[in-house]
Amino acid sequence: MMKSKIMAFRIKPVLLVLCVIASLAPSFAQKPTPHTSFKPGGEWLDTDGKHIDCHGGNIIYVDSLKTYYWYGEHRGQPRGASCYSSKDLYNWKNEGVVLDKGEIEIFERPKVVYDAAKQQYVMWFHYDGNRYTVAELGVATSDKPTGPFVVQHHERPNGHESRDIGMYLEPDTKKAYIGYAADHTNRTIRMVELSDDYLSTTTNDVDIEAHCEGPGILKKNGTYYLLTSGCSGWTPNPATYYTAKNILGPYTKQGNPFVGDAGNNSFNSQPCYIFKIPGYKDAYLYMGDRWNGGGRPDSQYVFLPITITEDGKMELHWYKEWDLSMFTPVKK
Repeated sequence: MMKSKIMAFRIKPVLLVLCVIASLAPSFAQKPTPHTSFKPGGEWLDTDGKHIDCHGGNIIYVDSLKTYYWYGEHRGQPRGASCYSSKDLYNWKNEGVVLDKGEIEIFERPKVVYDAAKQQYVMWFHYDGNRYTVAELGVATSDKPTGPFVVQHHERPNGHESRDIGMYLEPDTKKAYIGYAADHTNRTIRMVELSDDYLSTTTNDVDIEAHCEGPGILKKNGTYYLLTSGCSGWTPNPATYYTAKNILGPYTKQGNPFVGDAGNNSFNSQPCYIFKIPGYKDAYLYMGDRWNGGGRPDSQYVFLPITITEDGKMELHWYKEWDLSMFTPVKK
């Protein structure tokens, strides 16, 4: 009996040391190796080593903070809009859920624009209910890029159903436009101009007459390029782009811009936004989601450079890995 008590006494200090080491283990965990490039469709971890959960959104650059902010659907808990910040577009810090969807049944495709006059950030998003029958645009605002965003109102723009949305900000006039999949399960794309404070839609609202969704918009040499996906739910499909001399159209169908797309499915992705990267000449970033059959927290991203050729054609080529050195810096 005495022997067993002595052995027990000797073992307890060892267990105590092991417990202390275990409790300190997280503090010794190494940060993930910083990213120096884009790897489309691959594992993309934030600065904490966790999968980036930020889908169907957009990126803005806040010059006063010298920081990029990436907004998107947070598919984990709580559901809503997430925000990540970066200094280089490769490495992203999780800023948390900046809008908790609360009682909103379906919250999708948030797009953020900054109103310099009111010094506030305005988020537009697809607001919907069960079976996508509500089909509205929602609006939320925040005084900071990292939120929290507060929902202001939601409605059908000029009475039209609205689901997938894209956004374009005219750099010279600061006019903002939303392209939205509209009417009868996305029968067409409409383009609507926003008010000067970005808080409401105007009656400047036109039918592009294209049966598609997932719109992304860019402008080069006076021509607007509207990139869209087909309507096949969570399943990827071949993309189509349209061109126009006025953002409100009329638009001309041009074809599929994805070159060498063996699967004929936009490199297994769906467009959500086109970001013009500041500091570079004609640096257009395709932001695509790889949904893998459904919107899950671990869905991947396909970020690729967009080329507008000398004869005005849009092209996207696949790169297993690439970086911003592909673009030409603008001389200061």
